[in-house]
Amino acid sequence: MFINFHTHQQIYDAKIEIVNASIHEINSLNYYSYGLHPWYLDKETLDYDLSKLKMKVGEKRCLAIGECGLDKLSKVDFNLQVEVFIEHIKLANKIKKPLIIHCVKSFNELINCLNLNDNQVPVIIHGYNNNENIAKILIDYGCYFSFGKALLGYESNAAKAIKSVGRKRFFLETDNAEISIKYIYGKAAELLGVDTEIVQAQVQENFTALIKL
Repeated sequence: MFINFHTHQQIYDAKIEIVNASIHEINSLNYYSYGLHPWYLDKETLDYDLSKLKMKVGEKRCLAIGECGLDKLSKVDFNLQVEVFIEHIKLANKIKKPLIIHCVKSFNELINCLNLNDNQVPVIIHGYNNNENIAKILIDYGCYFSFGKALLGYESNAAKAIKSVGRKRFFLETDNAEISIKYIYGKAAELLGVDTEIVQAQVQENFTALIKL
């Protein structure tokens, strides 16, 4: 059983694909997440977008809130990003669904937002490709990690981090890469020195622990 924890298109390459869906479109996806990405926040439409988000996240096939988060390389005002991310935290805790996080150069601020708003839901850092020191801080907080195409680089931060985060803390994804999730699983298995079937079983166990279908 393959699970693609975060993707931008449903390609039926895995039994479960959590597709990052638009709040402004009617979708026929099997499973998906909703969130306001920090790259695309618009102050002019923010109230409408947040109200739409709050209305749609209760859908049964919506398994998580996100992707959402903080990005210091985004052109969007960082204070606005923080404001919107806090709304996601509150919403996720209200409906008890995990947060799928996009975070770039903002991990201290991310943890502060989660702590100051008494976050109690699982937090998954998607597309993780940062160093092991940051990974340790996130592990201490209780975060999970979703690894994608960065695993294909043997010397990447992701390839090193997946060995240290612990078997109960990771998921695998394709994000927006045009690559089979099965290839990502194969690379993860190679890096961990186990059979692909073991990685499949572990990701399924981790998924079941976080999300009830």
